[in-house]
Amino acid sequence: MARGPKPLRRTFRYWLQQLHLWVGLILLLPLVMMGITGAVLVYAHDIEHLLGQGDPPVKTAGEWQSAAKLIEAAKAANSEPGRIPIAVRWPIEVGEPAAVRLSRPGMANERPQFRGGQQGGQQGGQATGAPAQGRVPMQSPFAGSLQILIDPVSLQVLETQQAMTGWVRFFHDLHGHIFIPGGVGREIVGWLGVAMLVLGCSGLYLWWPKPGQWKAAFQVRRKAKGLRLNRELHGAVGIWSLAIFMLVNFTGVYLAFPQQISAAVNTVWPGRDMRAAMFQARVEPMRGTAPMDVDEAVELARARVPGTRFLNAFLSVRPDQALRVGLIRPGHEEGAPIVTVIVDPYRKSVVDVFDPQAMSTGEKIIAWQRALHYGIGLGGVYKFLVFVSGVIIPIFAVTGFLMWWIKRRNRRAGERTRQAILRGTGQPAE
Repeated sequence: MARGPKPLRRTFRYWLQQLHLWVGLILLLPLVMMGITGAVLVYAHDIEHLLGQGDPPVKTAGEWQSAAKLIEAAKAANSEPGRIPIAVRWPIEVGEPAAVRLSRPGMANERPQFRGGQQGGQQGGQATGAPAQGRVPMQSPFAGSLQILIDPVSLQVLETQQAMTGWVRFFHDLHGHIFIPGGVGREIVGWLGVAMLVLGCSGLYLWWPKPGQWKAAFQVRRKAKGLRLNRELHGAVGIWSLAIFMLVNFTGVYLAFPQQISAAVNTVWPGRDMRAAMFQARVEPMRGTAPMDVDEAVELARARVPGTRFLNAFLSVRPDQALRVGLIRPGHEEGAPIVTVIVDPYRKSVVDVFDPQAMSTGEKIIAWQRALHYGIGLGGVYKFLVFVSGVIIPIFAVTGFLMWWIKRRNRRAGERTRQAILRGTGQPAE
Protein backbone atom coordinates (compact mmCIF):
# COMPACT_ATOMS: atom_id res chain seq x y z
CA MET A 1 0.00 0.00 0.00
CA ALA A 2 1.50 3.29 -1.10
CA ARG A 3 2.00 5.93 1.52
CA GLY A 4 0.98 9.52 0.99
CA PRO A 5 3.49 12.36 0.90
CA LYS A 6 5.17 13.25 4.16
CA PRO A 7 3.77 16.39 5.83
CA LEU A 8 5.90 19.47 5.34
CA ARG A 9 7.82 20.78 8.34
CA ARG A 10 6.70 24.27 9.25
CA THR A 11 9.87 26.13 10.16
CA PHE A 12 10.21 29.44 11.98
CA ARG A 13 11.08 31.05 8.66
CA TYR A 14 7.86 29.70 7.11
CA TRP A 15 5.66 31.14 9.85
CA LEU A 16 7.52 34.45 9.79
CA GLN A 17 7.02 34.56 6.03
CA GLN A 18 3.30 33.97 6.52
CA LEU A 19 3.15 36.74 9.13
CA HIS A 20 5.00 39.15 6.84
CA LEU A 21 2.78 38.24 3.89
CA TRP A 22 -0.62 38.47 5.56
CA VAL A 23 0.09 41.55 7.63
CA GLY A 24 1.18 43.24 4.42
CA LEU A 25 -1.82 42.04 2.40
CA ILE A 26 -4.48 42.75 5.03
CA LEU A 27 -3.15 46.21 5.87
CA LEU A 28 -1.98 47.03 2.34
CA LEU A 29 -4.31 49.97 1.67
CA PRO A 30 -4.05 51.62 5.13
CA LEU A 31 -0.25 51.34 5.07
CA VAL A 32 -0.06 52.83 1.56
CA MET A 33 -2.31 55.66 2.73
CA MET A 34 -0.02 56.33 5.70
CA GLY A 35 3.04 56.36 3.45
CA ILE A 36 1.60 58.72 0.85
CA THR A 37 0.08 61.17 3.34
CA GLY A 38 3.27 61.17 5.41
CA ALA A 39 5.39 61.91 2.35
CA VAL A 40 3.11 64.79 1.33
CA LEU A 41 3.17 66.30 4.83
CA VAL A 42 6.97 66.39 4.87
CA TYR A 43 6.88 69.07 2.16
CA ALA A 44 3.38 70.43 2.84
CA HIS A 45 4.54 73.90 3.90
CA ASP A 46 6.97 74.08 0.98
CA ILE A 47 4.13 73.21 -1.39
CA GLU A 48 1.94 75.86 0.25
CA HIS A 49 4.58 78.49 -0.37
CA LEU A 50 4.92 77.43 -4.02
CA LEU A 51 1.14 77.73 -4.38
CA GLY A 52 1.12 81.09 -2.64
CA GLN A 53 -0.83 79.66 0.30
CA GLY A 54 1.77 80.03 3.05
CA ASP A 55 2.05 82.67 5.76
CA PRO A 56 2.24 86.22 4.36
CA PRO A 57 5.79 87.58 4.14
CA VAL A 58 7.01 90.44 6.30
CA LYS A 59 8.76 93.30 4.50
CA THR A 60 9.27 95.72 7.38
CA ALA A 61 12.86 95.99 8.58
CA GLY A 62 13.78 96.85 12.13
CA GLU A 63 13.82 95.58 15.67
CA TRP A 64 11.18 93.06 16.66
CA GLN A 65 8.62 94.14 19.25
CA SER A 66 8.28 92.42 22.62
CA ALA A 67 5.96 89.52 23.30
CA ALA A 68 3.65 91.72 25.40
CA LYS A 69 3.24 94.23 22.55
CA LEU A 70 2.45 91.43 20.12
CA ILE A 71 -0.25 90.19 22.47
CA GLU A 72 -1.75 93.67 22.81
CA ALA A 73 -1.84 94.04 19.04
CA ALA A 74 -3.62 90.70 18.69
CA LYS A 75 -6.15 91.56 21.40
CA ALA A 76 -6.89 94.88 19.71
CA ALA A 77 -7.48 93.12 16.39
CA ASN A 78 -9.82 90.53 17.89
CA SER A 79 -13.54 91.30 17.75
CA GLU A 80 -14.85 88.13 19.39
CA PRO A 81 -15.53 88.42 23.14
CA GLY A 82 -14.33 85.70 25.48
CA ARG A 83 -11.06 84.95 23.70
CA ILE A 84 -7.86 85.22 25.70
CA PRO A 85 -4.20 84.98 24.59
CA ILE A 86 -2.73 81.55 25.24
CA ALA A 87 0.48 81.58 23.18
CA VAL A 88 2.83 83.98 21.42
CA ARG A 89 5.88 83.42 19.26
CA TRP A 90 8.57 85.33 17.48
CA PRO A 91 9.63 84.31 13.97
CA ILE A 92 12.55 81.96 13.46
CA GLU A 93 13.99 84.10 10.67
CA VAL A 94 13.70 87.65 9.35
CA GLY A 95 10.86 87.97 6.85
CA GLU A 96 8.48 85.67 8.72
CA PRO A 97 5.47 86.87 10.76
CA ALA A 98 5.10 86.65 14.51
CA ALA A 99 1.97 84.94 15.83
CA VAL A 100 -0.38 85.15 18.77
CA ARG A 101 -2.85 82.40 19.56
CA LEU A 102 -6.21 83.38 21.09
CA SER A 103 -8.30 80.73 22.81
CA ARG A 104 -11.76 79.59 21.86
CA PRO A 105 -14.49 81.81 23.33
CA GLY A 106 -15.13 81.26 27.03
CA MET A 107 -12.24 78.86 27.54
CA ALA A 108 -11.00 80.70 30.64
CA ASN A 109 -14.28 79.94 32.42
CA GLU A 110 -14.31 76.25 31.55
CA ARG A 111 -13.68 73.48 33.98
CA PRO A 112 -9.88 72.95 34.21
CA GLN A 113 -8.90 70.33 31.70
CA PHE A 114 -5.59 71.48 30.30
CA ARG A 115 -3.55 68.33 30.34
CA GLY A 116 -0.60 69.46 28.31
CA GLY A 117 0.07 68.91 24.68
CA GLN A 118 2.18 67.24 22.17
CA GLN A 119 5.60 68.69 22.34
CA GLY A 120 4.34 72.00 21.02
CA GLY A 121 6.87 73.71 23.25
CA GLN A 122 9.56 71.81 21.43
CA GLN A 123 8.47 73.06 18.05
CA GLY A 124 10.57 76.05 17.19
CA GLY A 125 8.35 77.75 14.65
CA GLN A 126 4.91 77.14 16.09
CA ALA A 127 2.76 78.85 18.66
CA THR A 128 0.35 75.99 18.43
CA GLY A 129 0.07 72.59 19.97
CA ALA A 130 -2.31 69.69 20.35
CA PRO A 131 -3.13 67.50 23.29
CA ALA A 132 -1.34 64.28 23.91
CA GLN A 133 -3.82 61.58 23.16
CA GLY A 134 -4.99 59.58 26.13
CA ARG A 135 -7.82 57.22 26.77
CA VAL A 136 -10.11 59.91 28.19
CA PRO A 137 -10.99 62.35 25.41
CA MET A 138 -10.31 65.94 26.48
CA GLN A 139 -10.42 69.04 24.34
CA SER A 140 -7.19 70.76 23.50
CA PRO A 141 -6.83 74.37 24.65
CA PHE A 142 -5.92 75.12 21.03
CA ALA A 143 -9.11 73.64 19.59
CA GLY A 144 -11.26 76.39 18.13
CA SER A 145 -8.56 79.00 18.69
CA LEU A 146 -7.49 81.82 16.40
CA GLN A 147 -3.96 82.48 15.22
CA ILE A 148 -3.24 86.11 14.43
CA LEU A 149 -0.18 86.74 12.28
CA ILE A 150 1.54 90.03 13.02
CA ASP A 151 4.41 92.03 11.55
CA PRO A 152 6.91 91.79 14.42
CA VAL A 153 8.30 95.26 13.69
CA SER A 154 5.29 97.45 12.85
CA LEU A 155 2.72 95.35 14.80
CA GLN A 156 0.47 95.39 11.72
CA VAL A 157 -1.98 92.48 11.71
CA LEU A 158 -1.30 90.49 8.54
CA GLU A 159 -3.80 87.67 8.73
CA THR A 160 -6.24 85.96 11.09
CA GLN A 161 -6.35 82.20 10.75
CA GLN A 162 -8.82 79.68 12.08
CA ALA A 163 -7.69 76.14 12.78
CA MET A 164 -5.73 74.54 9.96
CA THR A 165 -7.92 74.21 6.90
CA GLY A 166 -7.71 73.12 3.28
CA TRP A 167 -5.76 70.28 1.78
CA VAL A 168 -3.01 70.36 4.43
CA ARG A 169 -5.60 69.84 7.16
CA PHE A 170 -7.10 66.94 5.19
CA PHE A 171 -3.74 65.18 4.91
CA HIS A 172 -2.86 65.99 8.52
CA ASP A 173 -6.10 64.52 9.90
CA LEU A 174 -5.95 61.49 7.63
CA HIS A 175 -2.35 60.73 8.57
CA GLY A 176 -2.68 61.59 12.26
CA HIS A 177 -5.98 60.00 13.28
CA ILE A 178 -7.82 58.90 10.10
CA PHE A 179 -10.66 61.32 10.94
CA ILE A 180 -11.55 59.43 14.13
CA PRO A 181 -11.61 61.85 17.10
CA GLY A 182 -11.10 61.23 20.81
CA GLY A 183 -7.72 59.54 20.62
CA VAL A 184 -9.05 56.30 19.10
CA GLY A 185 -7.93 57.28 15.62
CA ARG A 186 -4.44 58.15 16.84
CA GLU A 187 -4.18 54.78 18.56
CA ILE A 188 -5.21 53.00 15.35
CA VAL A 189 -2.52 54.94 13.50
CA GLY A 190 -0.07 53.95 16.24
CA TRP A 191 -0.85 50.27 15.74
CA LEU A 192 -0.37 50.70 11.99
CA GLY A 193 3.08 52.00 12.90
CA VAL A 194 3.66 48.90 15.01
CA ALA A 195 2.62 46.77 12.03
CA MET A 196 5.20 48.52 9.85
CA LEU A 197 7.88 47.88 12.48
CA VAL A 198 6.91 44.20 12.43
CA LEU A 199 7.15 44.19 8.65
CA GLY A 200 10.56 45.85 8.81
CA CYS A 201 11.99 43.38 11.35
CA SER A 202 10.53 40.31 9.66
CA GLY A 203 11.58 41.61 6.25
CA LEU A 204 15.19 41.94 7.43
CA TYR A 205 15.20 38.32 8.66
CA LEU A 206 13.64 37.03 5.44
CA TRP A 207 16.03 39.08 3.28
CA TRP A 208 19.19 37.94 5.11
CA PRO A 209 21.32 36.37 2.35
CA LYS A 210 23.22 33.13 2.40
CA PRO A 211 27.05 33.12 2.31
CA GLY A 212 28.34 34.26 -1.06
CA GLN A 213 25.10 36.05 -1.99
CA TRP A 214 25.57 39.30 -0.11
CA LYS A 215 26.45 41.48 -3.09
CA ALA A 216 23.48 40.29 -5.13
CA ALA A 217 21.11 40.90 -2.20
CA PHE A 218 21.70 44.65 -2.44
CA GLN A 219 21.08 44.86 -6.19
CA VAL A 220 18.34 44.55 -8.80
CA ARG A 221 19.69 42.76 -11.85
CA ARG A 222 18.95 44.36 -15.21
CA LYS A 223 17.66 41.14 -16.76
CA ALA A 224 15.38 40.30 -13.82
CA LYS A 225 11.74 39.84 -14.82
CA GLY A 226 8.48 38.77 -13.28
CA LEU A 227 8.73 37.21 -9.84
CA ARG A 228 12.49 37.66 -9.64
CA LEU A 229 12.27 41.36 -10.51
CA ASN A 230 9.67 42.03 -7.84
CA ARG A 231 11.56 39.99 -5.24
CA GLU A 232 14.86 41.74 -5.91
CA LEU A 233 13.23 45.19 -6.00
CA HIS A 234 11.34 44.48 -2.78
CA GLY A 235 14.49 43.31 -1.01
CA ALA A 236 16.90 45.92 -2.34
CA VAL A 237 14.63 48.87 -1.65
CA GLY A 238 13.90 47.44 1.77
CA ILE A 239 17.51 46.98 2.89
CA TRP A 240 18.73 50.32 1.53
CA SER A 241 15.93 52.20 3.29
CA LEU A 242 15.56 50.03 6.39
CA ALA A 243 17.22 52.38 8.89
CA ILE A 244 15.16 55.47 7.99
CA PHE A 245 12.01 53.34 7.57
CA MET A 246 12.34 51.90 11.08
CA LEU A 247 13.27 55.26 12.62
CA VAL A 248 10.33 57.16 11.13
CA ASN A 249 7.87 54.44 12.09
CA PHE A 250 9.23 54.16 15.63
CA THR A 251 8.83 57.91 16.12
CA GLY A 252 5.30 57.64 14.74
CA VAL A 253 4.49 54.99 17.33
CA TYR A 254 5.89 57.34 19.99
CA LEU A 255 3.54 60.13 18.88
CA ALA A 256 0.59 57.76 19.28
CA PHE A 257 1.73 56.25 22.59
CA PRO A 258 4.03 58.84 24.21
CA GLN A 259 3.61 57.66 27.81
CA GLN A 260 4.36 54.04 27.01
CA ILE A 261 7.36 54.75 24.78
CA SER A 262 8.77 57.31 27.22
CA ALA A 263 8.52 54.78 30.04
CA ALA A 264 10.27 52.16 27.91
CA VAL A 265 13.06 54.57 26.97
CA ASN A 266 13.49 55.64 30.59
CA THR A 267 13.97 52.06 31.72
CA VAL A 268 17.07 51.89 29.53
CA TRP A 269 18.25 55.51 29.82
CA PRO A 270 16.79 56.96 33.04
CA GLY A 271 15.52 60.52 32.85
CA ARG A 272 12.76 62.85 33.92
CA ASP A 273 9.21 62.53 32.70
CA MET A 274 9.51 65.72 30.67
CA ARG A 275 5.98 65.62 29.31
CA ALA A 276 4.46 65.61 32.79
CA ALA A 277 6.91 68.15 34.21
CA MET A 278 6.65 70.47 31.22
CA PHE A 279 2.95 70.41 30.41
CA GLN A 280 1.40 69.78 33.81
CA ALA A 281 3.48 72.20 35.91
CA ARG A 282 1.33 73.81 38.60
CA VAL A 283 1.89 76.87 40.79
CA GLU A 284 0.11 78.19 43.86
CA PRO A 285 -1.40 81.68 43.50
CA MET A 286 -0.39 84.22 46.16
CA ARG A 287 -3.14 86.37 47.61
CA GLY A 288 -2.60 90.04 46.89
CA THR A 289 0.21 89.34 44.42
CA ALA A 290 -0.33 90.04 40.74
CA PRO A 291 1.37 87.59 38.35
CA MET A 292 4.31 88.85 36.31
CA ASP A 293 3.68 89.72 32.68
CA VAL A 294 5.12 87.78 29.76
CA ASP A 295 8.01 90.18 29.13
CA GLU A 296 9.19 89.82 32.73
CA ALA A 297 8.96 86.04 32.40
CA VAL A 298 11.01 86.14 29.19
CA GLU A 299 13.75 88.22 30.82
CA LEU A 300 13.80 85.90 33.85
CA ALA A 301 14.11 82.86 31.56
CA ARG A 302 16.88 84.44 29.47
CA ALA A 303 18.81 85.37 32.60
CA ARG A 304 18.62 81.73 33.67
CA VAL A 305 19.90 80.50 30.29
CA PRO A 306 22.35 83.11 28.94
CA GLY A 307 23.12 83.30 25.23
CA THR A 308 19.55 82.56 24.15
CA ARG A 309 16.78 84.61 22.59
CA PHE A 310 13.01 84.43 22.97
CA LEU A 311 11.06 82.16 20.65
CA ASN A 312 7.66 81.46 22.17
CA ALA A 313 5.63 81.52 25.35
CA PHE A 314 2.63 79.49 26.44
CA LEU A 315 0.63 81.65 28.81
CA SER A 316 -1.19 80.77 32.00
CA VAL A 317 -4.84 80.04 31.29
CA ARG A 318 -5.73 79.37 34.93
CA PRO A 319 -4.33 80.83 38.17
CA ASP A 320 -2.61 77.55 39.10
CA GLN A 321 -0.90 77.06 35.75
CA ALA A 322 2.79 77.86 35.28
CA LEU A 323 4.02 79.94 32.37
CA ARG A 324 6.22 78.26 29.76
CA VAL A 325 8.92 80.18 27.86
CA GLY A 326 10.75 78.77 24.84
CA LEU A 327 14.26 79.98 24.02
CA ILE A 328 16.69 79.18 21.20
CA ARG A 329 20.43 79.61 20.72
CA PRO A 330 22.15 81.09 17.65
CA GLY A 331 22.17 78.69 14.71
CA HIS A 332 19.03 76.90 15.85
CA GLU A 333 17.50 74.69 13.16
CA GLU A 334 13.73 75.05 12.98
CA GLY A 335 12.02 72.06 14.54
CA ALA A 336 14.95 70.98 16.71
CA PRO A 337 14.35 70.78 20.49
CA ILE A 338 14.46 74.17 22.19
CA VAL A 339 15.20 75.36 25.70
CA THR A 340 12.00 75.42 27.74
CA VAL A 341 11.84 77.35 31.00
CA ILE A 342 8.94 76.85 33.43
CA VAL A 343 8.19 80.06 35.35
CA ASP A 344 6.14 80.68 38.51
CA PRO A 345 4.53 84.05 37.67
CA TYR A 346 3.63 84.81 41.31
CA ARG A 347 6.98 84.14 42.95
CA LYS A 348 8.83 85.38 39.90
CA SER A 349 11.06 82.36 39.95
CA VAL A 350 12.13 79.58 37.61
CA VAL A 351 10.51 76.26 38.46
CA ASP A 352 12.40 74.08 35.99
CA VAL A 353 14.59 74.22 32.90
CA PHE A 354 14.65 71.76 30.02
CA ASP A 355 17.81 72.44 28.07
CA PRO A 356 18.78 70.06 25.24
CA GLN A 357 22.45 70.63 26.09
CA ALA A 358 21.91 69.35 29.64
CA MET A 359 19.48 66.51 28.93
CA SER A 360 20.27 62.89 29.65
CA THR A 361 20.43 60.39 26.78
CA GLY A 362 16.86 59.26 27.38
CA GLU A 363 15.56 62.82 27.58
CA LYS A 364 17.29 63.73 24.31
CA ILE A 365 15.78 60.69 22.59
CA ILE A 366 12.29 61.73 23.70
CA ALA A 367 12.86 65.41 22.87
CA TRP A 368 13.84 64.55 19.27
CA GLN A 369 10.97 62.17 18.47
CA ARG A 370 8.67 64.71 16.80
CA ALA A 371 11.45 66.35 14.79
CA LEU A 372 12.71 62.96 13.62
CA HIS A 373 9.23 61.90 12.52
CA TYR A 374 8.43 65.04 10.55
CA GLY A 375 11.87 65.48 9.03
CA ILE A 376 12.62 68.81 10.69
CA GLY A 377 15.57 70.13 12.64
CA LEU A 378 18.23 68.02 10.88
CA GLY A 379 18.60 69.70 7.50
CA GLY A 380 17.40 69.10 3.97
CA VAL A 381 19.02 65.70 3.42
CA TYR A 382 17.30 64.14 6.42
CA LYS A 383 14.01 65.77 5.41
CA PHE A 384 14.30 64.16 1.98
CA LEU A 385 15.04 60.77 3.54
CA VAL A 386 11.88 61.03 5.64
CA PHE A 387 9.99 61.81 2.45
CA VAL A 388 11.53 58.72 0.84
CA SER A 389 10.48 56.58 3.82
CA GLY A 390 6.87 57.35 2.91
CA VAL A 391 7.26 56.97 -0.84
CA ILE A 392 8.75 53.49 -0.59
CA ILE A 393 5.69 52.06 1.19
CA PRO A 394 3.66 51.92 -2.06
CA ILE A 395 6.70 50.26 -3.69
CA PHE A 396 6.70 47.60 -0.98
CA ALA A 397 2.95 47.17 -1.40
CA VAL A 398 3.05 46.77 -5.18
CA THR A 399 6.07 44.44 -5.30
CA GLY A 400 4.82 42.40 -2.34
CA PHE A 401 1.36 42.02 -3.82
CA LEU A 402 2.77 41.06 -7.23
CA MET A 403 5.05 38.41 -5.65
CA TRP A 404 2.06 36.87 -3.88
CA TRP A 405 -0.14 37.06 -6.98
CA ILE A 406 2.51 35.59 -9.34
CA LYS A 407 3.27 32.73 -6.93
CA ARG A 408 -0.45 32.05 -6.54
CA ARG A 409 -0.96 32.07 -10.32
CA ASN A 410 2.03 29.76 -10.84
CA ARG A 411 0.80 27.34 -8.18
CA ARG A 412 -2.63 27.18 -9.78
CA ALA A 413 -1.12 26.68 -13.22
CA GLY A 414 1.12 23.94 -11.86
CA GLU A 415 -1.84 22.26 -10.16
CA ARG A 416 -3.88 22.32 -13.37
CA THR A 417 -0.95 20.80 -15.28
CA ARG A 418 -0.55 18.07 -12.65
CA GLN A 419 -4.26 17.26 -12.77
CA ALA A 420 -4.13 17.08 -16.58
CA ILE A 421 -1.17 14.65 -16.43
CA LEU A 422 -2.99 12.46 -13.94
CA ARG A 423 -6.07 12.35 -16.14
CA GLY A 424 -3.88 11.54 -19.19
CA THR A 425 -2.35 8.55 -17.40
CA GLY A 426 -5.74 7.25 -16.33
CA GLN A 427 -5.17 8.05 -12.66
CA PRO A 428 -7.94 9.75 -10.74
CA ALA A 429 -7.43 13.49 -10.34
CA GLU A 430 -7.12 14.74 -6.79
